[in-house]
Amino acid sequence: MTDVNLANVDLNLLVVLDAVLSERSATKAAAKLHVTQSAVSNALRRLRALFDDELVVRTAYGFIPTPRADTLAPSLRALLTETEKLLSASESHTKRARTFTVACTDAISVSLVPGLRRELERQLPLARLRVVTIERELSHQGLATGDVDLLIGIPPALPTGCEGEGVYEEHIVCVIRRDHPTVRTKLSLDRYTSLPHIEVALFGEPDDRVDRALARVGRSRTIALTVPHFSSVPFAVATSNCVAALGARLSVAFAKPLGLRILTPPVELPRLQIQQVWHRRASHDPGVILLRKMARKVASEGRVT
Repeated sequence: MTDVNLANVDLNLLVVLDAVLSERSATKAAAKLHVTQSAVSNALRRLRALFDDELVVRTAYGFIPTPRADTLAPSLRALLTETEKLLSASESHTKRARTFTVACTDAISVSLVPGLRRELERQLPLARLRVVTIERELSHQGLATGDVDLLIGIPPALPTGCEGEGVYEEHIVCVIRRDHPTVRTKLSLDRYTSLPHIEVALFGEPDDRVDRALARVGRSRTIALTVPHFSSVPFAVATSNCVAALGARLSVAFAKPLGLRILTPPVELPRLQIQQVWHRRASHDPGVILLRKMARKVASEGRVT
């Protein structure tokens, strides 16, 4: 028996052969497959070369299968039936009741998770969404153990055995309270560095993006308050004369409810590169693939310019 390299075989040809054998007509097979008659005829030429047999003979009453085709027909139908079952099983996997776990910061919880939940409800009404902190994912190695399906944020490096892709990027803005006594619609570098600042320290480590940017222009700032959560910053700004640098999406979410003013930083700050990370074992998981697709869709719809 000659070995066949499936990588060199167009398996769509088998679908055409099955249709031709069942319909006994190129015209009817084309209509069944929603392709042109010439496409069916071209496929038949390739099938004859593949099997080294005529497979069907044209008569006044339509196609008649050759003895080889009669032998192939039951196995061919069984193969396509099993393939359809396999693909149906993959599809139903994404539609059954399932809990998806996403690890993210509170900033992502505010700006992305509500939209992700709505999209999940629309596409997978039986699914549930569970959100855990980045700290929990790291301490429990959730991606590696399977406890976490997706991490969304800015990981310093990809965890071992994981893959990642960009979800969105956004610029950093400055926020102050709208009735700030010394700042109105523009923030100069001198004013910015003279104000008390609020910073976020995840895992106890302050984010030094602003400090590095200021150092490049020979300036520094005074930190008045350090907090462990992004979402607490807008509330602290709203009740003080402090300024803070935050991602644009989170700032927009809180600006109107808390009476905040969003201003352009007087120094160039790097854009935030938000990624989603998953373990390689979930690379072909239909549910996780769909979850990643939904995250990208929600992120693009919530873009802040």
